Amino acid sequence: MQFYQEKLQLVDDASTDLMLGNGSKVMLFLGDAFFETSEEQATEHCEVVVEKYQSKVDELNLEEENIISKQSELKKLLYARFGASINLEE
Repeated sequence: MQFYQEKLQLVDDASTDLMLGNGSKVMLFLGDAFFETSEEQATEHCEVVVEKYQSKVDELNLEEENIISKQSELKKLLYARFGASINLEE
């Protein structure tokens, strides 16, 4: 998840830099190459990438919540079964 959060921050920073531009052509890095494009098209591209990364971060957050919930349920079952004879991480 941290990978996507870092990428999201980088794209957000790029969008901010584009807003500070003067409307001229900019170089957009796609894959392994740079392409000259308008500031507007680069901004649109950044918005699409932000949406993609944000949805992935949201998806991973939901998955993490589900895992933590399931872990909590399993801990309750284990403590009910074995009592104080086990010590699980909190």
